[in-house]
Amino acid sequence: MTNRVDDLESEIAELRAAVNGLTEELVETKARVRELENEADAEPEPEESTAETDFVDADPVAPTSETTKSDDHVEVVEQEPSNEEGATSFEADNPDETKESTEDDETVQGDIIVA
Repeated sequence: MTNRVDDLESEIAELRAAVNGLTEELVETKARVRELENEADAEPEPEESTAETDFVDADPVAPTSETTKSDDHVEVVEQEPSNEEGATSFEADNPDETKESTEDDETVQGDIIVA
């Protein structure tokens, strides 16, 4: 009986050491990621001056919101606008796949949040 208890206590000690090591590694990794993010934010983005990138977009897309620490795990997917026939570009390109849509699909509008 005491042999089994000793084995279990030994295993517990090994598991605790593994958890402590992994926790320390995670903390170091998070600190390194923050450092890299800060360096990336501090570095100015180089401008490419090729013929393809010299044009001016008539309708520039501006970010509508910033990601905060509390919502960085959430991905916001905006609904694609419909064309003149009422079909999105996916529906126009893939008419067979959109035939199975229900009335519920047609009433959904606005942003879709995927967590």
